[in-house]
Amino acid sequence: MEKLVIIGSGSGGLPVASMVAKFRKNQYDITVITKDPDIAYSPCGIPYVLKGDIPSYKDLIMHSEEHYKESGIKILTNTSVEEIDTQKKRIRYKSTWLGYNYLVIATGTAQRVPKVKGIDLNGVFSAHIKTLKEAEKFEEFILNSKKPLKVIMTGSSSIDLEFATGLKERGHDIIIVEKAAHLMPDRLDSDMAEYVNRYLHSMGIRVITMHELSEITGTEKIESVNFGDLTLPADLLMLGTDFMPEITLAKSAGFDTDKYGINIDEKARALIKGKAAEGVYASGACANAINIVTGKRDFMFTGSTSIQKSRIISEQLLSIDASIKGSTNPKIAVLRDLNIGTAGLTKEEAEKHNIEVKTCVTEEKSTARYYPGGIPVYMKLLFEKNSLRLIGAQIVSKGCGIKERIDTLSIAMNCRLTAKELAHLETAYSPPVSHILDIMVELAKSVWFENNIK
Repeated sequence: MEKLVIIGSGSGGLPVASMVAKFRKNQYDITVITKDPDIAYSPCGIPYVLKGDIPSYKDLIMHSEEHYKESGIKILTNTSVEEIDTQKKRIRYKSTWLGYNYLVIATGTAQRVPKVKGIDLNGVFSAHIKTLKEAEKFEEFILNSKKPLKVIMTGSSSIDLEFATGLKERGHDIIIVEKAAHLMPDRLDSDMAEYVNRYLHSMGIRVITMHELSEITGTEKIESVNFGDLTLPADLLMLGTDFMPEITLAKSAGFDTDKYGINIDEKARALIKGKAAEGVYASGACANAINIVTGKRDFMFTGSTSIQKSRIISEQLLSIDASIKGSTNPKIAVLRDLNIGTAGLTKEEAEKHNIEVKTCVTEEKSTARYYPGGIPVYMKLLFEKNSLRLIGAQIVSKGCGIKERIDTLSIAMNCRLTAKELAHLETAYSPPVSHILDIMVELAKSVWFENNIK
């Protein structure tokens, strides 16, 4: 039997093991090694346990270790891989060498921790909660503390905001401090971020921008947080997610890496000096992705992008020819009843890549105009100025269908559709849920007409 070794049990690694075991159980001897105590759980669900939508962190576990063993997959938990020897095709853990025919590196992400005074005080946590043990420790701190807690969140990524709104739902006082000029700067332009700002304000969450963490004060536990000229009292500080690819192991083994992760080719094969290493793949957030809009390497850590790489690797191991086309990095965030959907580039990102853009923004009802009870949908589309190719989409609304629209627009970007082609799409219609032409079609039509009707 051929030996398949997978380092990491997240969405970049475990799905490879499951898919290969399902179809080629008798061909591969499969071992999954993870430094975590738990496997097959969804870290994306942690904010919703915190909020109370999901009863327990244990409910996030989708399959037990025994389930995988019954499928023919060996699982080594609480185990760190210390070395990869590509010459002898083996890895080392706990002074034990294990050979491989195929290796998948799926080491995930790491958190950049700010180097400021007081970072080790009790009451300082990271929103980059990756394990159930970390989540339970955080929950224990909240339960053992006075109510309401004064909570400071540094950062405003979708994960940060999910934690912030979850804590607010539990009765705590929340202040979000963002070093950029507006919320969610990696996903939204300032005009769209303003809708999110208003929503958070309506919840009683204060937002402060243009301030960066400089010091945390206290004796044994946190007492206040300094942001230059601003000092805020605090019982709990959540460091906003500042992800980077976890490439320490791969880098020490000689694999090509950059700030976006391990360099891979279109088959997700890990590269050494520009060439595919024999039998080695890299998957998940530790491997860089190709941004389908720019055509350049990028760092994308969403589960959907990780699964895309996992599927490509699984298909290679099952002798199916497949290649990675790239990613639009689609995301959806749910803050209580507000949905925020994004894909592709923001205007600022486009400008960094020297892409001139044409933007269009609209506010429309989620229903036909005459139908009662419609909810405002705020949508922004970005097109490359000369070709009018769709390169970005942002939607904010309490209405339904936000994810479906972002999925559709993501597919449109994958297919390199222009404003003209998007304007001529046919979409389903019923007065309680839509216009006769969907909002995104109408918006694309307005751009197409503006560009052609003088």
